[in-house]
Amino acid sequence: MLPAGAPERFRERLVLWNAAEKKETRKNSQTARSIDAALPRELSRDEQIDLVRNFVAQNFTSKGMCADFAIHDKQDGNPHVHILLTTRRVDADGFTTKDRSWNDRAMLEQWRESWADWCNHKLYFVSDERIDHRSYADQGIDKIPTVHLGTGACAIEKKGKKTDRGLLNLQIEIENTSNDIDNIKQEMELNRQFISEQKEKHCQAFFGCSISETCGIVEKYDFISYLAEEMKRRNEHSIISKVDDEYSKMIIARRNSELLHEIINEMMSASNYVHEHKLYHSGWSNIMRTYNELRQQEEQEKLKSEPTSAEPKKDKPAKSTGLRHH
Repeated sequence: MLPAGAPERFRERLVLWNAAEKKETRKNSQTARSIDAALPRELSRDEQIDLVRNFVAQNFTSKGMCADFAIHDKQDGNPHVHILLTTRRVDADGFTTKDRSWNDRAMLEQWRESWADWCNHKLYFVSDERIDHRSYADQGIDKIPTVHLGTGACAIEKKGKKTDRGLLNLQIEIENTSNDIDNIKQEMELNRQFISEQKEKHCQAFFGCSISETCGIVEKYDFISYLAEEMKRRNEHSIISKVDDEYSKMIIARRNSELLHEIINEMMSASNYVHEHKLYHSGWSNIMRTYNELRQQEEQEKLKSEPTSAEPKKDKPAKSTGLRHH
């Protein structure tokens, strides 16, 4: 791709770079500038080519550079483009003076930002994926960037051998993965705490008494949920918000608080009993069910083992075999 006013013969790659070499007189002269960029895999080949053409036209040929690009794709999930740029300005007669401003570090940052913009413009129509030209630090991401392997190290790694850069990247990936796991755990814990707090607020508004103060904050994941269901099942009165009389509200709230204490004590007894029998469950509903089943089995075994008497006995009220229900 050529800027306006460049000789048409420069469209031939051989002619272009022979002319660029011929213009340089010093053995250490910079003949070209090389830029590599990864291409979005979500784009078709035609879209990738169009992406590169738009990027080159906006950032290079419009500024007076000649650009020669080639797309490489070995079907290994890493399509990329190599762009060679001339370092001298050009007119109808050929190359003229060098433009040192093209070596400015700020230009590189502009090109990186422009590449991200063009990629995201193309991705907008085919994918939700987006790229960001900024470093992890500038994005506020707690992540360590890997180092570029280079062609030499890549060739060695493909042969099954290890390189210092490859081992360093492996170590970085392990550390990043460990950090990601810690961040996910922290986020899950915050979500769990938020859900627990919301449940507790809902229960307190429903029953008119402080669950936190009454329970002493029992740290069980489904404690509040089970407690709410159990209190609703046992509560004889209407919902506290439906009572208009302040005195009635106080009476009901006090009764709810007493009922809450009673249920908590039963839950603690059930938990200790189930644990003593080495039967562990994740939920309070399972613990209470297992507790009642064990107690019923013990009562049945006890009745079977009692000696039978010839004399008839008067019927007695059955002994409670589980939790009391009001």
